[in-house]
Amino acid sequence: MTNKEKFLALVSDDTNNTLNYLNERVEKRAQLQESTRIAWKVIDRLEVLGWTQKMLAEKMNVSPQHVNKIVKGQENLTISTQVKLQEILNIPILASYYENAIEKFVVLLQNSLSQKYQKPEAKIISILDYQQSVSTNTHHAQVAEPNESYEFYDLQA
Repeated sequence: MTNKEKFLALVSDDTNNTLNYLNERVEKRAQLQESTRIAWKVIDRLEVLGWTQKMLAEKMNVSPQHVNKIVKGQENLTISTQVKLQEILNIPILASYYENAIEKFVVLLQNSLSQKYQKPEAKIISILDYQQSVSTNTHHAQVAEPNESYEFYDLQA
């Protein structure tokens, strides 16, 4: 057998799937990175709450294996699953988490201003130094009075 014949015997006639696999990974890179970020958020929150994956699975009404795939970053999460995680764990997963949190904060702030400063007609223009936790004392609001002057209130408790 010649060297050429030996070489041809070693070379497979089948197409190589490695190139296809690598191309798919490149295309899915952003999805994989986002799945990993969500997985870390879930793991961190479970640790803070002192919950097990099994406890989370029970609260989500899914199998423990499904939660295990989530925390490994191997699950392509549906919107429904993301919303469940967000609501049960109270962590930001979707952009709507921040939108809802800000809306709730604005309502609380408006009520607080109305009660504390007896200015129910004042409207909040912007929230400065907004932190995720409402319990911090670092919130400030820019408020427009009916005559369009602006006042800044330090919202210390």
